[in-house]
Amino acid sequence: MFTKILLICLLAAISVITVNAEKKYNNQSELIDDMLDNMFTCMHELDVKPDVCGELLLKDKDHSDKKYDNCKCLGPCVAKRMGTMNKDTGKWNWARFKELAELMENNLLRNETNLMQTHCMDEVNTHCTAGYVFMKCVLQNSPMAQDMVKNYLSARENTPDEGGDAK
Repeated sequence: MFTKILLICLLAAISVITVNAEKKYNNQSELIDDMLDNMFTCMHELDVKPDVCGELLLKDKDHSDKKYDNCKCLGPCVAKRMGTMNKDTGKWNWARFKELAELMENNLLRNETNLMQTHCMDEVNTHCTAGYVFMKCVLQNSPMAQDMVKNYLSARENTPDEGGDAK
């Protein structure tokens, strides 16, 4: 279960490092706390199922299947609540993203936000499509995200299913 929650955190976090346009943060901890609160709110609103979302990490799945739609919308839901995606147009607010990246005190997290800005700025896609494209870009360009996925998939393979057999 912990691995599934970690995966959901990854999917939300790679979509945005977010903040509410009206809310000011003093440090990385406040920012991440609010992001996580909004992530869990969005998971509930979208009825996100961690097992289903985890399948988006598998290459042998049809990612266009409608069952993945809510997973693709998780990051944008958080982003819209926090102000790094415009609620109406569905476009990323990269200026706000950069502003928030400056709050990252941890060098690893700061480097991750730099990777996202360098490789994943998307001015074309909107709303949930933008979230999915961003997630795929981060997974392709972020060593930290790649390690998390590798660990998730390894744990998934070694976890018994409901029938008691390994997957």
